Amino acid sequence: MSEDKVKTPEIATPEISKEVEKVEEKLLTQDQFDKALKDRLERERNKILKETEVRIKEVQAESERLAKLSAEEKEKELTAKNSEEVRIREANIATRENRLDAIELFANAKVPTELVTYVISADKERTIESSETFIKTFNESVAKAVAEQLKGTPPKDISVNSESPRPKIVKAF
Repeated sequence: MSEDKVKTPEIATPEISKEVEKVEEKLLTQDQFDKALKDRLERERNKILKETEVRIKEVQAESERLAKLSAEEKEKELTAKNSEEVRIREANIATRENRLDAIELFANAKVPTELVTYVISADKERTIESSETFIKTFNESVAKAVAEQLKGTPPKDISVNSESPRPKIVKAF
């Protein structure tokens, strides 16, 4: 019975021990990690403080400039600022509406709606025109790709214009 036992050779795996050593080399001690984290937080804190100081100085300069203006000039400034904000809001709303219209066109044409971002503009007519052109081009491209994939020779029908394999086998005997 002892003869039936087969010994398997023992294989040393030095590659694994090298990988473990590499991983251990990359590990940081708690002190190193704490120092790196502290440095990173300090850099971020300084960055935020600088940005805040710059913004405060801008606001102070703007308020001093407005303080020097007369009532009429202040009114003109505020009106211009408000009209600019309204114009920006209207452009954003128009873009959102055009996006929804384009999504509807794409969905009806069974074109992936993720592609809508390539045809949107602030002008509704331009968005619809771009959408229709995109849909047409996309469908033509898909049709070409499908035709290219299906191109090839059809399988041969062995029952037409050829002997059946059975008589050959019978003739062989």
